[in-house]
Amino acid sequence: MIESSQNGVVLTDEEIQNQVDTIMFEGHDTTAAGSSFFLCMMAARPDIQEKCIEELDRIFGDSDRPCTFQDTLEMKYIERCIMETLRMYPPVPVIARELQNELKLASCDKTIPAKCTVIIATYKLHRREDIYPNPEHFDPDNFLPEKSANRHYYSFIPFSAGPRSCVGRKYAMLKLKVLLSTILRNYRVLPGKPEKDWVLQADIILKRTDGFNIKIEPRKRTIKAN
Repeated sequence: MIESSQNGVVLTDEEIQNQVDTIMFEGHDTTAAGSSFFLCMMAARPDIQEKCIEELDRIFGDSDRPCTFQDTLEMKYIERCIMETLRMYPPVPVIARELQNELKLASCDKTIPAKCTVIIATYKLHRREDIYPNPEHFDPDNFLPEKSANRHYYSFIPFSAGPRSCVGRKYAMLKLKVLLSTILRNYRVLPGKPEKDWVLQADIILKRTDGFNIKIEPRKRTIKAN
């Protein structure tokens, strides 16, 4: 799509459909992992969950109406919690790229030959103490605007970065907000296994070896009659 816009080449209907399919469907596993880790974190941190619920109650009040796009724009705290979840538990823990041309590193006097595969360890990058103070601690305030503004653009890359980053990242964030807000409006996640006892498995998608086992209970809310 980038090459098409630069070269003025018109995509066929089939090519456009293939691109849309990529955006719509290839994010299912990553979104599932991201939402699962978020809910596990709500179980591990009831104090954070209460703040999320308070924000949702301010937005929706007693209404049981569906979530709208405008509602998602008001979910500032939940957005920070999602981003902090993606920092600590990026669904794609490593990113691989093959160099088409040799690359001279700006950080040192070394050159990587063409055709080498470069591995970026997203999981390790997101836990660098020089970037995120106390990186093993879940802190949504890491993504307050004033803190994000002082970090390098490539210090947070759950969707990769640059011209080949995930084209569906905005759709993924929207989907996560709608899904997770709907769950927390109706259910409370009960305390579960402490985060320190989680055992992770890094395949193509990051997961827990014991699965994402959570318990929920209905929230007691008073719904106003129409």
